[in-house]
Amino acid sequence: MHSHTLKKAFFLSFGLAFLSLTNVVYAQSARKNDVIVKRDSTKIQALILQISYEKINYRDLAAPDSAKAFIYMDQVARILLKNGKTINVKDSVAAVRTPPDTVGQYADMNNLPENKFERSVVMANSDQLRDKYEYHKNKSIDGKNGSIVFTSFAAASFISGIIIANSGNSSDNKKFGNSLAITGPVFGGVFGLICFKNHKFHKAKAAKVKSELERRNQPLESFRLTPGFDVQNKSGFLTLRVFF
Repeated sequence: MHSHTLKKAFFLSFGLAFLSLTNVVYAQSARKNDVIVKRDSTKIQALILQISYEKINYRDLAAPDSAKAFIYMDQVARILLKNGKTINVKDSVAAVRTPPDTVGQYADMNNLPENKFERSVVMANSDQLRDKYEYHKNKSIDGKNGSIVFTSFAAASFISGIIIANSGNSSDNKKFGNSLAITGPVFGGVFGLICFKNHKFHKAKAAKVKSELERRNQPLESFRLTPGFDVQNKSGFLTLRVFF
């Protein structure tokens, strides 16, 4: 009976936290291969990292350790995304390579910020800013998800510890339950707070980068997808429209 109670309590204490962690990990890792179809009909099995008006940054899944690579847009016929959608790259859309704005183009060189990060923001070109924004936005999301996981763990540990401590008259139950009710929330609370601080830290940096792009009248994304329908072939398509 005592063994059965402890087993039940163990699954109860970590069930909620494990469920939250599973949902977060699944949401972040459920990715299928993207496919880049070149104009000569060859295909690249890839994990696309970023699409800009000039090129596609991706990880080549056929290369050792999925090495990072890029391909210019004028070499691409279409992109098969992991979510099943297809981007047809029209000849009239992105057939030329246009250099991005230069480093420091928008900076007041006589009045640069003293803060290192803020200085790097005003000195970066717009493509680099979009990379910075994506990085800090993703880090902010990771911090938020981590905070949710550890907070759930803390709550589950506390509730389960109370249940165990009050189940039966066994001294072992009370000892284990009280320990779980104390150490679980402390552990979850500390790491939850760390993740929350990371969330706020990267969110603030992402906001600064976004403000700089808005000051330059530059979009956060370098492309826009427009749906369409080919009447002759009776098929849908997405057109990639880029910002120059």
